[in-house]
Amino acid sequence: MDVNKVKVLIQAVENGSLLATATKLGYTQAGLSHMMKSLESELGITLLQRGKFGIKLTDEGKRLMPLFKELAVIDKKLETEVELILEQKASIIRVAAIASVIRTWLPDVMVSFQRKYPEISFEIQESDGKMYQWLDQGTIDVCITSNMILRDDFIPLVRDEFFACLPKEYPLEAGAKFPLRQIEEEPFICSTCGNDYDVERLLSDYDIQLKKQNTYVDDNSVISMVSRGFGISLLPNLVLRNNHEDIKIAELDLPCYRMIGLLYGKSANTSPAVKKFVTFLKKWQFEI
Repeated sequence: MDVNKVKVLIQAVENGSLLATATKLGYTQAGLSHMMKSLESELGITLLQRGKFGIKLTDEGKRLMPLFKELAVIDKKLETEVELILEQKASIIRVAAIASVIRTWLPDVMVSFQRKYPEISFEIQESDGKMYQWLDQGTIDVCITSNMILRDDFIPLVRDEFFACLPKEYPLEAGAKFPLRQIEEEPFICSTCGNDYDVERLLSDYDIQLKKQNTYVDDNSVISMVSRGFGISLLPNLVLRNNHEDIKIAELDLPCYRMIGLLYGKSANTSPAVKKFVTFLKKWQFEI
């Protein structure tokens, strides 16, 4: 049953005239009369008595009118609640980001963004590989990651250099650059935080093969294991910021970096809040 027809019926009965109701609502009298007959046909009940006096409810119509009014009220409440849900959804930005971004500059970005747009809030998830799937499924709105998986819709934001992570007693003079090809001769500790994808792809360009240890641990554990002489690693600057006191850090003799950037769902349903945040990120002055 079309609720709009019910609402028109209520107004017509209150006005006592199809012509007056049609004029008020912008229908022709014939069109509104057809609408009422269609409702009666759908219900299988005659609702209105028509005559020179105008219109009035039949006994059946009188019996149903309280329910019709209740239905109209419920429909209005439903419309209002749906609008509230959509407004709330439009004011929340769901972001997935790699751990090193969440630990460093993302909080500053969000705080600055919310000063400008206090009505917009965030939902933050830490992730690596799954965020691409979440984005494509519509579970998140924006993902901030490295270009570990090459995608045409990746928007680069800032370059993040890799450094050699060495035990403090490693024989390398202060200020000297670590020879990247030396990695082939050293036990290498892999990070499970996505950096191994970046490293492997970058080193493949130099035809360098890693001598991996059978360890796949998070960034902090990589640093801890390197400090104890278990091996060496390559980690990006964002990971090493304020987190390298127990190890030796050295620049590399060959260019080795990753791009940090973003992807977002580009569709007709992309909320204005998401578009504002993407624009804000593109203009942010990153410090790496």
